[in-house]
Amino acid sequence: MTINRNQKPRWVYRLRRGLLFLPAIAFAIYAWPSEPASEQTETVQTSEATNDVAYTIKERRAVEENDSLRYEYDVVVHGQPDVEALQAISHDVIDEVTARDTFQAALIQFYDHEAYIGTDSPLGQAVFGPGGDWGLAGTVEPGDYDEMSFGWQLREKEWDTQLSEDEVRVWRAWNDVYEEKDSDHPDIRSRVTRTISTKYGLEPEDVQHIVLKQNVWASL
Repeated sequence: MTINRNQKPRWVYRLRRGLLFLPAIAFAIYAWPSEPASEQTETVQTSEATNDVAYTIKERRAVEENDSLRYEYDVVVHGQPDVEALQAISHDVIDEVTARDTFQAALIQFYDHEAYIGTDSPLGQAVFGPGGDWGLAGTVEPGDYDEMSFGWQLREKEWDTQLSEDEVRVWRAWNDVYEEKDSDHPDIRSRVTRTISTKYGLEPEDVQHIVLKQNVWASL
């Protein structure tokens, strides 16, 4: 897990993302010199739009406690981002949510799949607040964003260990049944495993492997 509270200025991240589009723009100008300027502009806008959908804010929750107003955001990130990309996305998310929400601190939880929302965030999390600390929310006024900074707890993932869509579906079914049972029976996990193995026509050992794989994926 990477813990980093020393953030770069926001313009650094925006500049880096902007530089990614320069080769494509140069090629478009070279290859289609006779195209109208309006169409070249549309190409740039499309590239920027593609970058904008690199993440999706799936859920947002206001958290009011100790006379402080905080927000939590569950964000699904598409692709295979590294820690630096997640830091850049953190800035994008805050730019987006501060246009509609007013808070004293915000927590962004990053997921690589919507099915994991509500469990430990496999990609880590970011706090935007005074000193990058969720607990210091009460030391600033709501909306005083200039007094806030990021505190990151992000994970550099080994993407070849990511679950496939089929594995996610099996894990989700297993987890739903397990939570529904809500039992302290010592054999509850084995019982749920047998239920899911029958449902999907898998060996119990295969279901156990998928559940273990997801546990490791979520924690490392």
